[in-house]
Formats: sequence, C-alpha cells, structure tokens
Amino acid sequence: MSIWNEDSGYYCLLIAIFCDVDVAEAKLIYKYGPGHPVSRRIFGKKLKVEGVEEMEKEAMGSMMYRMRKEGYTLEEISNAFGCYPSTVKRRIEKAKRKEA
Repeated sequence: MSIWNEDSGYYCLLIAIFCDVDVAEAKLIYKYGPGHPVSRRIFGKKLKVEGVEEMEKEAMGSMMYRMRKEGYTLEEISNAFGCYPSTVKRRIEKAKRKEA
C-alpha cells in the first residue's frame, strides 16, 4: 500500500496514461498496487485479445476456457473478445466437452 506524498499525483497520471484508466482507477491502482484484487478487476475490464476476427470458433472457445480456468469472469472474457457472456459460456461448454 502506497503512502500519498507530493509525487503521488504524477505517478497516478502515469498510471492513467500507460494503463488507459481514468483518474479514480489510477488512484486505486496506486494505492493498492497492481497485484491487489481491486487492481486486477480494473485491469480485467481492459483486457483485450488480439486477432479475434481471424480466430476460428474452436480456438476461441479453447482460449476462453483457459481464461475461465485462470479465474477470469464471463464478463471479463466477453469484454476481451467483444461478444456476449452467453456466447462465452456456450463456447466454454463446447471446449469442455471436446477436452473430455
């Protein structure tokens, strides 16, 4: 946990710029650190997966399934892939059946 001092505002500004978050989120990340659950939730909202347009549905489902096993929520995964949570759930179920 960081102590607020005269340089803290500068650090928060850098966090906001580099992490693409707003001021309130930057202050929370600065206060708690990047590994804290609050910070992880903020970063989770910003999660993006590159190359989704070219990805096949099976590969996408496998990646979604791995992310779910890593602890990401359906909402975080759906934001990363730009789809509905119900789509994520359906593709994860298909990937589970295929793995079994």
